[in-house]
Amino acid sequence: MNNKERVLKTLNHEQPDRVPFFYWGVPEFTEKMMSHFGFSDRDELLNFLDVDFRWVEPAYVGPQLIHGANGDSVKHDIWGVGYKLSGHGNLKYWDSFHYPLQGINDPAVLADYPWPTTDLFDFSVLDQQLKKYANYAIMTAPGYSSPGLFRIIQRLLGREDFLDVMMYHPKFFDALVQKVSEFYFEFIAKFFEVAGNRVDFIRIADDFGSQDGLIVSNEIWQNRVRPVFEKYYEIPKNLGTRLYMHSCGGVRKLLPEFISVGADVLDPIQTRAAGMSPEGLKKDFGSMITFCGALDEELLLRRATPVRVKEGVKELLDVMAPGGGFILGPSHKFKVETPVENVLAMYEAAKEWQY
Repeated sequence: MNNKERVLKTLNHEQPDRVPFFYWGVPEFTEKMMSHFGFSDRDELLNFLDVDFRWVEPAYVGPQLIHGANGDSVKHDIWGVGYKLSGHGNLKYWDSFHYPLQGINDPAVLADYPWPTTDLFDFSVLDQQLKKYANYAIMTAPGYSSPGLFRIIQRLLGREDFLDVMMYHPKFFDALVQKVSEFYFEFIAKFFEVAGNRVDFIRIADDFGSQDGLIVSNEIWQNRVRPVFEKYYEIPKNLGTRLYMHSCGGVRKLLPEFISVGADVLDPIQTRAAGMSPEGLKKDFGSMITFCGALDEELLLRRATPVRVKEGVKELLDVMAPGGGFILGPSHKFKVETPVENVLAMYEAAKEWQY
């Protein structure tokens, strides 16, 4: 059974030869892990771990986004959000500090804002990537290639202003929704014009939950998010591409909505968030959707011993894996401070586990 077959089998809620593996880490952790083993690129690391997924994305060909050097480096994303290096020593990461539309609520301002266009990307490179990864479960890469909505608007406005603008300046907020979604409608069209039916999953990524539950109402989901997500998925769905939905936090109450939109997979399953216990999710939704992730990144992978990590993997798989419908991964990105030996223990334990 190759990697693609293994993933597709578990999506059909059948038991493959082993539980499929997903990998998701901040770039700094991936670089640390590659350096630990002496690998020269990410594919070598994924092959070593026997990860079943591969990501594809167009090449960014726009203006340089990172300026400065060493600790003074600053970068901006395509939306104009600014980031600077934080942390110390080898534990450095990009942290947002500039929110270009913070304090603004006049829709007229948006007409002159430098919105990104698809001309920033070369989609022709997708063909070579798709040929290279034909035997893996292929998905659109996290980042620019995973369409989102609220997560992008939140970065433009700043986390503290996001909810206030959504509630008290609806015309401005809806104009932002239109600008962000228009970019992704065109991005998705150009992406799949090259990719055709060779992509197994489109990853649509947003965060609708906190540790305590949903941060959006059913009305906001129905009126602002769902119509956009349905249109994001329109072209891929017609090509047979599956929907891989990403949302952190306690999103149990939105699971029926995700499923009705067409989601085949939900990740990353933060099991300590409200309503996200593995037992409850498997019992109530395990026959309708595949879960990906769920191994606690914060308390287990980051802070426990390798022995305890292996015990945690077994406990999780005993609940989630029987009958298929589960892909093992972290409950959030591997952080730069996560011990390499704990991540190795995670995948080793999963290889040893049997249905």
